[in-house]
Amino acid sequence: MLISFIIQLIALWLLSMAMSKHFRLVFKKPLEDNKAMIFKILGWLLLIMSFFIISNKSIAMVSVYWFSYLALNIFIIAACNAWFSLNKIKLSG
Repeated sequence: MLISFIIQLIALWLLSMAMSKHFRLVFKKPLEDNKAMIFKILGWLLLIMSFFIISNKSIAMVSVYWFSYLALNIFIIAACNAWFSLNKIKLSG
């Protein structure tokens, strides 16, 4: 379950960075189209993979766990983006 949580967090971060507003907020430079496409593809693949990692049990309970992790991870990503926005921290040079 923890591996699925971490993979889902990385996937949502990649999907967030695929949006030019969030990318510019964190990295302080414009997002290139090829990077956006790579972030989107990797994000969706990791998100799907995070579901299949834990889908070896009852699909009903797995879906509940996965969607609860999804909600928590969306909150974490939103909080991190807000923190970067408030502190104006630049990650890469």
